[in-house]
Amino acid sequence: MSQLGGREPFFVGPALSSWLEQVQSRGVKLGLGNIRRALALAADPQASFPSVLVGGTNGKGSTVAFVRSLLSSGGWRVGATTSPHLVSYRERFSVAGELISPEALDRLALSLRPLIEEDPELGSFTFFELGVLLAMSWFREQRVDAAVVEVGMGGEFDATRACDPKVTAVVSVDLDHQKFLGSDLADIAATKARIAVAGRPMVLGESREDRLTVLRREAELAGASVSVIGQDFQWSMARGEFCYRSQRLQLRGGLGLAGWHQGQNAACALAIVEELCAVTGRSLPQSEQLVRGLAGASLAGRLEELVLSAGGRVLLDGAHNPAGAATLAATLAARPRPQRRIWLFASMADKEQVGVAAALLPHVDQVVCTAGTSSDRFAAPEILARALRDVQGGLAIEHQPTVSIALERLLSELGPEDELLVAGSLYLVGDVRRQLGLGLS
Repeated sequence: MSQLGGREPFFVGPALSSWLEQVQSRGVKLGLGNIRRALALAADPQASFPSVLVGGTNGKGSTVAFVRSLLSSGGWRVGATTSPHLVSYRERFSVAGELISPEALDRLALSLRPLIEEDPELGSFTFFELGVLLAMSWFREQRVDAAVVEVGMGGEFDATRACDPKVTAVVSVDLDHQKFLGSDLADIAATKARIAVAGRPMVLGESREDRLTVLRREAELAGASVSVIGQDFQWSMARGEFCYRSQRLQLRGGLGLAGWHQGQNAACALAIVEELCAVTGRSLPQSEQLVRGLAGASLAGRLEELVLSAGGRVLLDGAHNPAGAATLAATLAARPRPQRRIWLFASMADKEQVGVAAALLPHVDQVVCTAGTSSDRFAAPEILARALRDVQGGLAIEHQPTVSIALERLLSELGPEDELLVAGSLYLVGDVRRQLGLGLS
């Protein structure tokens, strides 16, 4: 298996690896012209199946996991594509719960690359656009009943919009990626809402009025119908039991993803499934199938808890912005406090570290700042440590140069009643999972 750019192992074959190496340097390119042309050259694979497109700031990956599990429990053959991956590039592509094989990815690369590189208009084809093209092509080959697609960033100009979704959703709106999406919540909400499609339903997981007003306005301008959480469908969580109610459906059961906040994502997923069944004319899965789907949902790196053989626990969460950190902090506050909770923290340099720190520092006893190896965008550990000391100077805060050095030391010192919290970046979570030997199957 090859390594991309000499840094991150993507665990793919040589044909795809060389293509990824070529496109990775092109960065972010917002717009739909490239991907629509590329899909047309591949004979529009996205037209072979209905798609659901899930956007939002936080929670969209979890919502995709719930939708995938719900439909699968109802007998659908489901393709799903998410980003970023944690350990292996293959994590971005699954059908019927199975990741694509390295051999299948290489075969797709060999067939698609000449189409793209021989077209003079696609000289700027990007890393993310390639992922969308691979996903749509593989889903057609696998004859999926439906695809569940996670928006990469924003919405209006995101390449995933080219999947021509039958149902769209925005599960949350908070500040993130301001460089690309706008400096305030109204701009970000508008950008995210512009995945709406005329004449097709949009599910909205936002109940905060400033966000919801913008989302509704954009959906109306696009000509989409809306289904709003707290109005058109309701959810509650009591003593670990999730309850859902809409005009067509009532059910209760457990959730496969941990955290009170997952109730909102599960509710959005159920509303999405209701809308997809209505649009496609397929029967809604039976209640017992849906309950099984909710309980069977899984997603690595979201409140993922590992119990170590030597004692102690590792808690991995991808919270990387203030809103995500606030949600994680609420979950930590509701958990029994361990004897000692150490936070292993790394962050992309362009992220809001102070807001993340302010939310999480009250719930930890020690912080070790570090940098991962899967990206050049990590902030310098010493800069992170200095920023955290400005937020809460009385806490033990140190830094280590790499995640491998930090993790080796922390695991050796972790007591049987201690907890190591890994949070601040999904890329950090991926680096730690790789160090622990997880996710390489």
